[in-house]
Amino acid sequence: MTRGTHLAALTSSLAALAEEQDVVSTLVEAVGASAETLDGDVGVVVSEDLTAPRAGRLDLLAASSHAAASLELYQLQVDSGPCLDAVAEDADVSVVGDAAMRERWPRLAPALSRAGYHAVHAFVLRWRGQPFGALNVFLPRAHPLTADERQTARGFADIAAVAIVHAGDRPDLASVAEAVRATAEHRALLEQAKGALRYLLDADEGQAFTVLAQRARATRAPITEVAREVMETVTAGRRPDWLPDA
Repeated sequence: MTRGTHLAALTSSLAALAEEQDVVSTLVEAVGASAETLDGDVGVVVSEDLTAPRAGRLDLLAASSHAAASLELYQLQVDSGPCLDAVAEDADVSVVGDAAMRERWPRLAPALSRAGYHAVHAFVLRWRGQPFGALNVFLPRAHPLTADERQTARGFADIAAVAIVHAGDRPDLASVAEAVRATAEHRALLEQAKGALRYLLDADEGQAFTVLAQRARATRAPITEVAREVMETVTAGRRPDWLPDA
């Protein structure tokens, strides 16, 4: 993509911040735009304990695909991967090619290859100079990012960081940690709604997410509000009347 296309994608994600959407909705917008712009898949993970992010557990907050989400979670299970390295080292990580991935992450590399990814790039999320998470880019080809692509990915990482901490609205780590916990709860709600739609529509996870995203755009509502509407309706024993036929 051209520099102008990259700038347009970043501008779209910045607009989501200005619309006062909840954090999950903004992250969904950012990971979707960054995945499309960089021609890969993207995930965002953050530390559960912002007072000791390099030693604590990380949580997945958003992913552009089921494959990316699964890999992010698998990294946390095997305690090895780009997101962990980026936070621990407080440095962006780029590993290109199957051999390089096997050398750096012997336990994770087979899962990356099976999923069809041949390069991984991780960009640190920072708050006031302290690393607390990472935006990870999974590419289906052994591609070292160009200078423009790295700048774009860094821009999306910074947008994600601002979305999570809300900058000046959250002056201390305790407040940021509370925001992260709330975001994790919103993501859990989103996963529940996707599961309900998979059952109601006999659809896969990607199709269920598309239905949620389309409803959010049509109603100009945060995607988490749409997810809450789905779960409240299903819990009451009804089917959302706006759902397409299975």
